[in-house]
Amino acid sequence: MKNTDKMELNMINLDKISGGVIGEVVNDSEFLHKNGLMDGDFNSFEATFNWNDCSDKVSKAWETIGITCVTHPVSDNEYFYNGHPITYYEAREIAKQKLIKGPKIGYQIPGLQ
Repeated sequence: MKNTDKMELNMINLDKISGGVIGEVVNDSEFLHKNGLMDGDFNSFEATFNWNDCSDKVSKAWETIGITCVTHPVSDNEYFYNGHPITYYEAREIAKQKLIKGPKIGYQIPGLQ
């Protein structure tokens, strides 16, 4: 018998069923660290046994670019921008856009003032 009730999943749906939880905080810490918003990142062991500190640092790093991240140790994190819920992927895209550095318009040449 063939199963005709299959549903194709996109990456957002797959992310929702494949977990999140502590792994999301670890992934966030890596992303935020690589983009200069955190001094370091965490591994799963650190996030598991030092949850409060790790999740707090991740939330504060997101806040520096205007994204509110509500971390959860046993369910998916929640992300908000301008008071509206957004997905994990939207949060990353917003962060990337905010972190793009444009050309410098003017700068001091050493020795000239």
